[in-house]
Amino acid sequence: MRILLLLLTGLFGFVSESHAVGQWEQKASFGGWGRHRAVAVGIGNKVYAGMGHLNGDGSDEWYPEWWEFDPASNCWTQKADYIGNNGNGDQDLTAIAIDGIGYVGLGQFSDETHFKYNPMTNTWTQIADAPSASFTNTDPFVLNGKGYFPSFFTAIDSLYEFDPVLDTWTAVAEMPVSVGHRDATFTIDSKGYFKKGTQFFEFDPATNLWTPKAPFPGIAPNNNIGLSQMGYGFLIGGYLGWGDMYQEVWRYDPTLDTWEQLPDYPFAKRRWAVKAKVGERCYMGLGTSGTNYNDFWEFDQFTGLDDFDVEKFQAFPTLANDHVSFVSENKNEFEILIFNSLGKRINSITSENGSVRLNRNGLSSGVYLYQVIQNDKVLHSDRFVFN
Repeated sequence: MRILLLLLTGLFGFVSESHAVGQWEQKASFGGWGRHRAVAVGIGNKVYAGMGHLNGDGSDEWYPEWWEFDPASNCWTQKADYIGNNGNGDQDLTAIAIDGIGYVGLGQFSDETHFKYNPMTNTWTQIADAPSASFTNTDPFVLNGKGYFPSFFTAIDSLYEFDPVLDTWTAVAEMPVSVGHRDATFTIDSKGYFKKGTQFFEFDPATNLWTPKAPFPGIAPNNNIGLSQMGYGFLIGGYLGWGDMYQEVWRYDPTLDTWEQLPDYPFAKRRWAVKAKVGERCYMGLGTSGTNYNDFWEFDQFTGLDDFDVEKFQAFPTLANDHVSFVSENKNEFEILIFNSLGKRINSITSENGSVRLNRNGLSSGVYLYQVIQNDKVLHSDRFVFN
């Protein structure tokens, strides 16, 4: 038994991991100058960001720069310049990614021109124009391999669907309210969400219909950052008046149609920041408050919220006959992975209310390892024995 326990300790460590307090982790600063009204997008497993505007220091400049951020190495690398606006830079562009290709354009100076960026070849190619220049400053979203762009160039503001395969634009729905300057959007599963002021709506591409949802309760109605992670939506920051900016973070639960305020973001308040998403990893940075920023941050809604406390966790009995219970006093949702003495995973069970039970169900006598998992992170490891 002693040899077996030493083997398991060597394989798994049997240590509890604690995570830093706070939901934001600062990453390497953006590779170029600080700026605002830039654009960013996740393509594959990288973030791409660039263009934008610099002023406030006596200069008035626009950039064509395009940079790649690798989360694995925490490094920025400059890529081929954006070719819109004759290569002279731009601001207030839109950006989406579909099937490993970025689609960028429709900026203040690019007008209705649209381009695709291939990260494999590091090349830009001009594609079909949008129906007009009036997509500038809107926040598009992607569902089922199509891009959805709010527009404000018709008498009735419309939502346009962009098909990257056919390179076509089609009006598919009226917008539920008028489209403003960088109204926030995000997606959860198969639905899109749009916020204008305090009004909040859900879009279903299966019916092309908008449904009103619980109003946004935050202070700042303008220029919020919209992101989603693990089935929740987030509206971050924003401003009330031009210089009246806020660091609020609000989480939306689509199942309950409710909002919950989370801790404020910990860095300088700002407007005209960029956002990007790679898988479930969410990023925000750049922007201005009069000072142009080049800092870059990763957001994780689970970090710092009810941090796992091994002193408030129990697995009992550790010498069991027919079942083992796993109970946490300060985490409701977690997964338990079960491994046999050879390190092979044999079972998994999930808690939604802070407690879950593993029934023996014919497992043989011996030592078993368990890991407590949340958001793909090991929070705690230990063992139990079935007699």
